[in-house]
Amino acid sequence: MAKRALSLDGDSGAFLGPEQQYLLKKRQEVERREARLRRSVAVVVVVIAVALAAGLFWLFRGL
Repeated sequence: MAKRALSLDGDSGAFLGPEQQYLLKKRQEVERREARLRRSVAVVVVVIAVALAAGLFWLFRGL
């Protein structure tokens, strides 16, 4: 008999009823969406910071 590896996503709802499995799935979807939003905001902040630094460098380069 082969041992089955326990994974958090795959086995997390194995012993839950249908309603709890549905709620768990929805919560995981919300968490993934929030994580994607946080990454997007972080990328935008980094791009703005780089653009600001480049603008300041260009502005004060002649001094």
